[in-house]
Parts: sequence; C-alpha cells; structure tokens
Amino acid sequence: MNSLTELPSERQCHIQLFKIIWGDTICPDCNECKLKFTNKYAWCGRCRKKYYARSQTPFKNSKLSFQKIWLLIWCWQKKKSVDTIRDVVGISYPTIRRWVRRLRSALPKDSSILCGNIAADESFIGKRKYGKQRIVMGAIERFNQPDTNKRRVRLSIIRDREMETLEPWLLERVAGGSHIDTDLHGGYSELKWIGYSHNAHNHSKGEFSSTNTIEGFWSVLKRSLRKLYNNRLAFSEQDLGLILIEWENRHNNPKLFYNVANYLFYADCSGLVH
Repeated sequence: MNSLTELPSERQCHIQLFKIIWGDTICPDCNECKLKFTNKYAWCGRCRKKYYARSQTPFKNSKLSFQKIWLLIWCWQKKKSVDTIRDVVGISYPTIRRWVRRLRSALPKDSSILCGNIAADESFIGKRKYGKQRIVMGAIERFNQPDTNKRRVRLSIIRDREMETLEPWLLERVAGGSHIDTDLHGGYSELKWIGYSHNAHNHSKGEFSSTNTIEGFWSVLKRSLRKLYNNRLAFSEQDLGLILIEWENRHNNPKLFYNVANYLFYADCSGLVH
C-alpha cells in the first residue's frame, strides 16, 4: 500500500490479518475447509467454529474496523501528523495518542552493540517551558557494516551530561576498540582511558565532518516530531522513551515500516503467533 487509493477493503484487511496470524485461510481445527469471513470473525462451514483475528493482536478490545486499523498503522508508519491521522482515519486525538503509544510499545527493543567508527552526541528534546525537556544520548555507526550493509543507531534518555553518565552509557552500547567522534564536551575527554580511540571536534569553528551523521539524525528526528505533534513537544519520560525505541527501529529495522503487514508480522505484539 503506497497511497490511500490502494487501501484494501474491510474484508481484504480482515483476511490479510488472519493470514499473518495463522498463515492461511484454512480452518486451523479441521484443516480442510476454507474459512468464510464477516466483518467481525471468520468461521468454518464444517466444524462451525469462529475465529477472531483481532483477539490475537494489540487491537483485541478495540472497536476500530479492520480498515481503520490498517489506515492508522499506515499513517503512523509514514510519519503523518496527528491532524492528518484524525482526518484520514476519522478518530479523536486521545484515540490516536493511545494507539500510537501501543504501536510503539509493540516494537522490539534493540540491544545491539555498535562497533567501528561511531559518532556520539547528546541532544535536548522537548520544550523547557513545559518542564518536560529531556537529554537524549545517541550513538550511530558512521559506515555500513559489511555483514548487514547498514548502519545502526542506539538512543536513550540520560539524566545529565556528566562524564560519570556518558562513559557507562557508551561502554554498554559501543564495543571496546571502536573509534568515537564527538564534540568538545568535557564528558568525553577521557574516552581513550576506557578502551576507545577518540577525536573531539570544535563545532564553534565549523568542525562537523565526522559528527555530521549523528547531527543529521537529530535534525531528521526533531523535524519529524515537530510535524507529527504540531510543535507541541512536551513528552513524558515514558512517551519519549517509546519514541526513541521507534526511531531506533526506523533506522535499524526499516522492514517494520515498509507496509502494514510487515509491522503486524515482525512487531512483538502480545499474543501474535508467527
């Protein structure tokens, strides 16, 4: 689905979701009859059993139609604004916020260790005047890994920018012996003593070349959040943590965002059977 004109019908959405969960439209019980589909459930004409695809997904108790579920996930994957989602899907702002939070919660948590040439930096996300500004630490591989042909990123909220916070964060997420490029912040001044090679770049003198990767990542993330939330960047710590998990997956596991079926198949949805 590349545009709204390709949106499947309610029945097609139901069938696709059923196939993702059970692998086929043959009755799982008798393994003979092809199931018949209604707007709420699928049923077998032979053994008369009913199967509810919705009950195996995070939308178990939702009253949204299958088509609206499809639309909601697609809009979120394409980074549409909250206003656009409201107009396209026809649901309220609280419903959008609730379901976007659940969609993010179903994404897999990344525990990969970065290696090679790394660009690391901290950034402030949120508005200070709302008292919800947070410091986010990020590290990204500057070059594609030979085995996966892609660059990975790790993100998380940190309490401050002190050396005692930054060094343990890097030790947990960046392999020893890696080369790390940062700005001149004093919290990185002793990285060479904990097993990394390190170059510090003076941004005030225009030295950005080796840290452009992480700076560009911050720019894309913040621009997307401003568009999505109409510049109302006041997140709770829990919501910002889920946003960072989403952006790790957007960068490290882009297949989750290719189409709706991929998300439903690969996301760590509670009760979802692959």
